[in-house]
Amino acid sequence: MKNLFLMRHAKSDWHQNISDELRKISDKGILKTELIANYIQFNFNLSFDKVYTSKAVRAQQTSQIVQSILFPEQKIEVIDELYTFSSFLLDSWIRKLDNKLENILIFGHNPAFTEIVNQLGDESIYNLSTSGFAWLQFDTENWKSIIKGKTIKIILPKDIK
Repeated sequence: MKNLFLMRHAKSDWHQNISDELRKISDKGILKTELIANYIQFNFNLSFDKVYTSKAVRAQQTSQIVQSILFPEQKIEVIDELYTFSSFLLDSWIRKLDNKLENILIFGHNPAFTEIVNQLGDESIYNLSTSGFAWLQFDTENWKSIIKGKTIKIILPKDIK
């Protein structure tokens, strides 16, 4: 059984006149990310074999906030290839994961994340919003052979009261 957890980066600060890769998250993004991480901690008993993030500053900052709440002792690997907006490239990267890994958490970007959720999950979503979290499960032992899995949970900040 393989579990793929995707978390989109927090809302970024567009007022910064810097490149896309270097944009930081906004104060509102910090609060929404903390809200999601606390909700996950309270409602689910999740553990991750590996945690990966895009090299974009906003994705790394998001991963560090979640790390402090959900997995403070675990290392996060920064992966250049995860700075992608292409579901094709993301899908290709996922399929190369080590089969010893069962539970993978990735921090990254849209539209790749929304498209992957729709492509590999059994529920269709319009948009995985900033700080949104998706949990997909596959009845296989091989990442290369994942096909349509089950969408276990989609958590969006707007849905948490």
